[in-house]
Amino acid sequence: MLLFVICLAGLSPGIATVWLLRHRGWLLATAAGLAVTLALPGLLLVAMVAMPPLGYLIAALSAAVAVRAYDDGRVFVGTAWAVVVVAAFACAGVL
Repeated sequence: MLLFVICLAGLSPGIATVWLLRHRGWLLATAAGLAVTLALPGLLLVAMVAMPPLGYLIAALSAAVAVRAYDDGRVFVGTAWAVVVVAAFACAGVL
C-alpha cells in the first residue's frame, strides 16, 4: 500500500499538469504531464550527484526498505529497492 502511495505521489504533478492544461489540447497536456513526471526522478539523480551525502542517505534508507522487503518475502520489491541502493551509491561516487 505504501509503495502505491509513493507512486501516486510521484505521478501527481504530471496528473495536475494534464488537468490544468487540458483546455489547450490533450496532446500538449499529456506531453507536459509526462515531462513533469519524468523530471522528478531526474532532479533527484542530479541532486544526489551534486550533493553526495543525499546519495548516502537515500542509499541507507533504500537498503533498509530492501532488507525489510526481502524479510517479508517480496523478492521483486526488494530487488527494485536494491537497484535504488546501487544507483544512489553510483550517484554519490562510491561505485
